[in-house]
Parts: sequence; C-alpha cells; structure tokens
Amino acid sequence: MYTYFKVRNFRCFQELELDDLALVNLIAGVNDVGKTALLEAIFLHCGAYNPELTLTLNPFRDIEAEDLELAKVWTWHRVEYLLHSLFNGFDVSKSIDLVGEDTVTGHRSLRLRAVGKLLESAAHQASISVPNESAIGHVEDESEEVPSSESAGVLELEVEHEESGRQRKYRMVMDRNGVRTEPLPPAPPFQAFLQDARTRIPFHRQAILYGNLELHAKQDQVLQVLKVIEPRLKSIRTVAVAGGAILHGDIGIGRLVPLPVMGEGMVRLANLVLHIGNAPDGVVLADDIDSGLHYSVMFKVWRGIALAARQSNTQVFTTTHSWECIKAAHEAFASEEKYNFRLHRLGWLNGEIKAVTYDQGALAASLKHGMEVR
Repeated sequence: MYTYFKVRNFRCFQELELDDLALVNLIAGVNDVGKTALLEAIFLHCGAYNPELTLTLNPFRDIEAEDLELAKVWTWHRVEYLLHSLFNGFDVSKSIDLVGEDTVTGHRSLRLRAVGKLLESAAHQASISVPNESAIGHVEDESEEVPSSESAGVLELEVEHEESGRQRKYRMVMDRNGVRTEPLPPAPPFQAFLQDARTRIPFHRQAILYGNLELHAKQDQVLQVLKVIEPRLKSIRTVAVAGGAILHGDIGIGRLVPLPVMGEGMVRLANLVLHIGNAPDGVVLADDIDSGLHYSVMFKVWRGIALAARQSNTQVFTTTHSWECIKAAHEAFASEEKYNFRLHRLGWLNGEIKAVTYDQGALAASLKHGMEVR
C-alpha cells in the first residue's frame, strides 16, 4: 500500500506530492486539473519496469492502444505526438519522475526518458497538429516520413527503475517491426488495475475475474456489494453464451438475468469490486467512481468498497466531481471501526497543480460548514 507518491513533469504536472495516503483515496478537483493524469501516473509506477504500459493509457484519452502498434495506420508523427504528450508541456528534454513509498517494496523511483529519434524529433514537434477524430485510422501517403528499414530504434522510451539501491533500465522500441521492450521486464511488484469511466471491460473478462474469486471462495464479497443496488440479488452465476460467457444474477423471477440488463450502475460497480478482489495487496485505480450510480445509494456503495478493500488489503484510488459522493464516502468510513479514507483535492496555485489532503476531522468540519471540497 502506498504511503507517499510524487510525480514530476508528467502530463499537466510540474510537480505534485501526495502523502498521508489511506486504504481508500478519493481525488477531487475542477475539470482539467489532472485527476485522471494522477491515476495514470500511479499506474505507471505500479508497473515499475515496463515502459509499454504507457501505451495502455490511451483508452483513457479515447485513443486505442492497438492502433499505435500499426505503422501502416498511424503515421510516425502521430505516434511521436502521443508519446510526447506524456511529458509536461510536451518537453521531452526533461525526464518524467515518479517516486513512491509503499509497504511492499519500500522507496521506489521511476524515471521515463525520451531517447533516440523520439528525443531528436522534439525540435519540430511544435509544428505538428493534434490528430483529430477524422484522421484516426487514415492511411497516410507513403511519402510522409515513414522510417526506412535501416532505422534502428525509430522511437524509444527508456525507463530507469531504482529500488533498494539497485538500478535497472528498460527501453521500449517502436519501429517498422512493431513494439518491443529490451530487455524483457520482470513482473510488477504487485497487481494493479486501471479502470476508466468510458471503457467497459469485455463481458468474458468480467467472467474470468469472477471465476478467479470463485476459485479462492471470495465470490461472496461481490454479491454483498452488488446487493446494494439490487437487493433481490440472491446469487451470481457465470453462463456460457454464444461468443463467450456473461455474468448473470438470480433475482428470484424464475430465470437468471444478465448483469448488463440490470443497468450500467450494476456493471460499473461489479467491475470495480471484481478488480479489487483480484488485486490482493495491490492497487485499483478507477476514474469517476459515481458514474452511473444514483447519489442515494452512494453511502452503501462506499460501505461495500470499504469491505472489499479491507478483505483484500487492496488500495483504491478514484476520482469524483460530486459533493454528494464525497459526503457519502466520509459518512460511510466514519461509520467504520477505522476511518481508512482520505480526500485529496487538486487545484491550481501560482501556476502549478497542488494537492490539499483532508483527514477525518478536516473533512467533517468542511462538510459541516458547507465549504467547497470538490
């Protein structure tokens, strides 16, 4: 579990520090203040050694990661643009630094650097326009600076990882042959999942996650939380259908009902709890926690999240714009034996994004007096 995290030169952040982290952490703030970017930064740090994780961030930005691997679909300038967008101010001459302290690995730092042709291309990036929706998927003319077969390491992103005084380097190389990391990185120190508000995980993937919990007799924690939205729910079953498997629920009407038929809120909450259960001693990051959920159920939802996180010892980071969501979270954790919750509000200060952390007392006082905490 993270106790401290710092990010420098990533996306919109020049430098941001978070301390006093809890089991469950809620990130608030106005639009375009970096809530999603903070989740992305933590996710990259969780992955530790693998620079290819940068490509998995693109669905958060409505850009499909698999397109990046197809040189015949994406022009090289567009690939460069997407990688440059990781760096604050698109300045790839500076490194991205992610530093964290957690109870599994201790102090661990991650440095991402643009190297090779990616760094050399920075000088002319200012003249490159942002790819618009109509351009995505369009095959450009072959004359547009596609790398020759003699070019080695056309685009490269290096990760330098330091843990327990030991440094290791891994390099992601993108060329005409695709994407590869050299040397092959080891598995991350703990499991982490990144879940956005727009992209549904495939139903068969949802069934696999549930099956993993069944193997360890942990499926009841999912049922307990989902009953918050559907009190009639008696059990959850995996049903094989044409094209895969879908989770169904027994709500006492004489037949099983597919989970998606029960509503978007049910699917969103199921995804979150399934990820928490499948990341014991790990981290789950979820954007817009209350998306698809009515404010009246949020107290019970937070109680369910607290239960699932506590049972799996899974740290949760999530975001919201809602005052009702923040209030419900505070009340839910205040009703627990231990208040294992923190609100972190991001905001602009002197041209930089900074965080203000609210513990139980500060948040209680702010809510009581109607102070702005979103």
